[in-house]
Amino acid sequence: MSYRFIKAALLQGAIICLVAACSQGAINKASSSHSSEWLLTDALYYNNKPVNWQQRRVNGCSTCLIQNDSVLQPEGITRFNTLYKDGEWVAVQEQSSLNVIRLKLPLHTPYLYVEQLANGELKLFNQQHTYKTKIGEVINITFKKQLFSIVITAFTLQDEKSAALPRRARLNYTALKLI
Repeated sequence: MSYRFIKAALLQGAIICLVAACSQGAINKASSSHSSEWLLTDALYYNNKPVNWQQRRVNGCSTCLIQNDSVLQPEGITRFNTLYKDGEWVAVQEQSSLNVIRLKLPLHTPYLYVEQLANGELKLFNQQHTYKTKIGEVINITFKKQLFSIVITAFTLQDEKSAALPRRARLNYTALKLI
């Protein structure tokens, strides 16, 4: 009886591992085909050329369009540049006056608060997820089955840590949708 139980448990474990490996392979395949033209490091690159967020078009991409916007909030001005390819959301570069990363997607706007820890690392969090990263380090994050790479290039908190969320800050980041 115990032999059958062990055999069933091992078989079930093997199936779970196979499904996980296939899922990861699909993510890697999708992100590698997408990342063959897009690369996010300290900046966003298209076919190995840096994206100039101040231009309306991306050099070498006839179907890419950059939309520049700004929002005046009580905390200050937030500037964001959204990149579309074939009308689809690809990336955003934002200079925020709050400690919040917001990805303004067509159907929803996922967000992460940003705090600096005592050791200098950055903590990105919302009600469902918590991540740690550093300034200049690319981190991959999943929101509603969509994978994004995010790099924070500058962060300075301007409110006390005891202030309610969101807090006033200077936050510069770029986010790239992988899948």
